[in-house]
Amino acid sequence: MNKKILISVSVITLLLLYIIIARVNRRSEVPLLPKWEGKADEIVINHPGSTVKLYKKSGKWVVGDAAYPADEKVVDEIDGRFKEISLTDLISKKGFYNKYDLTPDKYSEVIIKKGDAIFRKFKIGKKSSTARHTFLRIDDQPDIYLAEGTFDLLLNKSLDDFRDKEVLKIKKDAVTGLTIDYKGSLLALSKTAEKAAADKPAGTEKNKETSKPGREQWVCRGYESVPLDKNKIEALLASLDPLRVSSFQDIPKEALTRRVCTVRIKAYQKEITLAIYEKDNKFIGTTSEQPYVFALENWVAEKFFITGIDKLKVGTSPPPPPLPLRDGKRRGGV
Repeated sequence: MNKKILISVSVITLLLLYIIIARVNRRSEVPLLPKWEGKADEIVINHPGSTVKLYKKSGKWVVGDAAYPADEKVVDEIDGRFKEISLTDLISKKGFYNKYDLTPDKYSEVIIKKGDAIFRKFKIGKKSSTARHTFLRIDDQPDIYLAEGTFDLLLNKSLDDFRDKEVLKIKKDAVTGLTIDYKGSLLALSKTAEKAAADKPAGTEKNKETSKPGREQWVCRGYESVPLDKNKIEALLASLDPLRVSSFQDIPKEALTRRVCTVRIKAYQKEITLAIYEKDNKFIGTTSEQPYVFALENWVAEKFFITGIDKLKVGTSPPPPPLPLRDGKRRGGV
């Protein structure tokens, strides 16, 4: 074998061996994070210029100084991700924080606690070039590590993003009455049981037995003889199980004036009210169950904008869209 080739192969082999040994040494320097016992009761997320604090109050997760109900699914995801976080590599012991967005003006800090015990504390920097890992620091230590996964979508949220957007949850089977007041039209619906028919004709001994229970049906006050479509009413009630809002509004209830629709639901042995207002070309809502003002997506609010019984009658459906034009005329002879 040519001597030069032999030397080149030897040098390459030594370099590869060096890289492998260096990588193994780096991995051996990745610390094992302590397992935490019990469940966290506080999560603090510090961003440059802002802080979000999630904490338990009376056994429920809340957010902010006003103790707004928090979205427990989001809280559980944060808890789970950082409890099982996996560090894969030591990147630097010498700093270079600017390179990894780990300076105070760029990193996000997450602290997960139970009482005074800190389960996790990380300074979160930028994602790796593959967008599959994240650079971070542990506690206030100077070393930079690489962790599996990304955390920006999980942590880069405002206080409002962490709030529980579910303002009502009413099971359709629990509803016994529904009243909709929209544009001067009042629909008062109630659930009743159909009259049960006897098993046998009159005059027989079997007729004295208890008759079969009737099926439930919906009737509208003033239109008792008009058959209503149970599926349409239940589809409307499904909007309340749950009713999720798009955001919360920093507006006192008293400041809302242009009410466009009032929905009253009889369920769970009480009456629950949903009021819908129009403000700045969007729909704003309140409920009797919460003190907060919230914004509704247009399509959610408009489900309750019913001006007559026709939409709920048996056998009615919205008209089909017109067929495409052909030679300047509508198909179908129209």
